[in-house]
Amino acid sequence: MPKRMFLLCFIVLLTGMIAVACGNQEDESGSQGDGEEAASSQEDESDENNQADESNEDDTQNDNEVDSLSDASQGSNGQNDSGTDASSEENQGADDDDNASASTSNSNSSSNSNELPATIEINEQVQHEDGITLTLEQIAFEEDHITVDFNAENQSGFDQTLASAGRAKGSNLGGITLQDDTGYDYRYVADDDSDRIQLEDQEKVTGTISFAGRIQEDAQSLTLIFNPNNVEPQFDFEDIEIEW
Repeated sequence: MPKRMFLLCFIVLLTGMIAVACGNQEDESGSQGDGEEAASSQEDESDENNQADESNEDDTQNDNEVDSLSDASQGSNGQNDSGTDASSEENQGADDDDNASASTSNSNSSSNSNELPATIEINEQVQHEDGITLTLEQIAFEEDHITVDFNAENQSGFDQTLASAGRAKGSNLGGITLQDDTGYDYRYVADDDSDRIQLEDQEKVTGTISFAGRIQEDAQSLTLIFNPNNVEPQFDFEDIEIEW
């Protein structure tokens, strides 16, 4: 009887120890499971945080790239605008220069077309073998005619005529001719009673003769002849330079 009671107590004690041991193991397993679950949860949370961080970094990088592209686009647009403005200003400056040049050219052309040559001071003296001296003093230019100042002295012993054919009539250019280097003839005009310019012996004459017409714009020189066509006394003044 005592042995049986001892054995029963031993069995109960062993059973209790086994039960306690199993319970502790289950608690440890549960704790370990909870720990693993917590660790897994932490890992999941860490992964999610990492993914969120990466997503945020990607978003931030994308935003930075977008901003950079936007800034670059704005800079390019600014450069294009600046280039366009500069090109426009250059074109406008060129147009202004062209307009200024055209205005100057037109002004010069208008000025040249309206200007007359300066009076030509000559004071050239020619002595004819018959004893007549003719001095060509000056040639002046007006809007509708040309004037020639001269003086003459007759020491020939005879009466002389400086313009034997008189003034110009029809195809006859008269007793004094004036022609420029372009071949244009300016017609001698004078009154009938004085157009021949007669000089008595020992007479001195100072006078002004006129030729019709405005000087040609492209004329560079003049030729003046008293008594052309081999009529004596003849006086030739050639290549008289025009001073524009």
